[in-house]
Amino acid sequence: MINFKVRVRNLVRKYHTRSPYKLCNELGIEIHECFLSENMPKGFFKKILGNKFIVINLTRVKDEYDKEFILAHELGHALYHSSSTAFFLHDHTFYQRGKFEVEANKFAAELLIDEKEIDKVCLYNMSIEQIGYYFGVPKELVSLKFNNFF
Repeated sequence: MINFKVRVRNLVRKYHTRSPYKLCNELGIEIHECFLSENMPKGFFKKILGNKFIVINLTRVKDEYDKEFILAHELGHALYHSSSTAFFLHDHTFYQRGKFEVEANKFAAELLIDEKEIDKVCLYNMSIEQIGYYFGVPKELVSLKFNNFF
C-alpha cells in the first residue's frame, strides 16, 4: 500500500511547492489543455515513448479549482500508475480501474490539502463541505485526507 502522506511530503520538500502545475514542470510532465468532447473524461494521463502527458478537457472543467484537482489527480496517475501494463489493463480489458482512481484521489488529497492549514479551519467549526470550499477541493477529498475524521 502506498503511503501518499510520506510521498507527498517528500515531493513538497524536494520541489518546495504543492502546486501540481509546478510539480509537473519539475518532473518533465507536459500539460495540454484543450476542448474535447463532453463524452471524454475531465482529464487523462498517457505515457508515449517515455514521454509523460496530462490532458485536461476544458469542456468539462467547472473552474480553476476543478482544473487544479484534475491535474493533481492525473499527476497521481503519472507518478504511481505509469507502467504500460497498467494502461494496457485499463484500455484493453475489463480490469477494475477503481483502485487506481482511489489512489489518484488520495494523492490529490494529500497534495492539495496542507495539514498545517487544517488547524485554522477547525477553529471555525467548519463542515466538511466548508473545508472543501476553503481548500478548493471536492468534499470527498477532505474525507479521503482525514479518513472520515469529520
